[in-house]
Amino acid sequence: MKLLAPLFLALGAGFSLPSLAIPVYWNVFNIEGESDIGADLVTYGSLSDMLSDSNRTSVNSLSGFGANVVGGGSDGSSLWNVFNIEGESDIGADIVTYSSVSDMLADTNRTSVNSLGGFGANIVGSGSDGDVYWNVFNIEGESDIGADIVTYGSLTDMLADSNRTSVNSLSGFGANIVGSGSDGDTYWNVFNIEGESDIGADIVTYDTLADMLADANRTSVNSLGGFGANIVGSGAFNVDAPLPDPDPFPVPEPSSWLLLGVGMAGLVLSRRRERCS
Repeated sequence: MKLLAPLFLALGAGFSLPSLAIPVYWNVFNIEGESDIGADLVTYGSLSDMLSDSNRTSVNSLSGFGANVVGGGSDGSSLWNVFNIEGESDIGADIVTYSSVSDMLADTNRTSVNSLGGFGANIVGSGSDGDVYWNVFNIEGESDIGADIVTYGSLTDMLADSNRTSVNSLSGFGANIVGSGSDGDTYWNVFNIEGESDIGADIVTYDTLADMLADANRTSVNSLGGFGANIVGSGAFNVDAPLPDPDPFPVPEPSSWLLLGVGMAGLVLSRRRERCS
């Protein structure tokens, strides 16, 4: 009974607060065709803000090797940046992972560096919906050869470009896909003509992964001019945060009263047994 009393009290005391998924969206801005000027990772609080590049919540500038950030993504747990020297297709790409949004935005506290040579030199973006992972392959510095979006069943496979589950080839305007992402609900591709920095980028949304992979059944086309011509990638991350308690002194519901009463009864019975022994 001594063991049961604390258990009853714990049940009657209440439960942990519910959590709220707080989304963070970002666009990667990088002037195309050069590898000296740094990249900017700009964050937003909603999908609509990211699509229109409005209501920015932060601007994170990366210089040095950060000038080579061309995309990134998240599966809701890990985050990553794709590093690839612009305007060439021989030097391999690096996919660098992080454990927090702040580390990804600042390129600090890397948890792994995954170098991909060969055709991996053509990776210009990647993403995940929390279940399926993908890399965007596009030969840099040209706008005629189509892009391939390759899917994987795990983060490990995506980072190593191994155990591919599908290869989705996009020609025509699909040759201009330079990034993609998902928040677990909506999917998008970033279209940007390679090797120039004047023509604006288009972020195109879809309802399903299959539609994104095939560039079919578009739900919106979001055209960004001006500095938006430099968008080369985007992503999203959902952080679970506890909801604030709306009432710090709530009146227990009937079921809570019952649990609390059972707990108190157990404690009283336990103390009586102690006195009798």
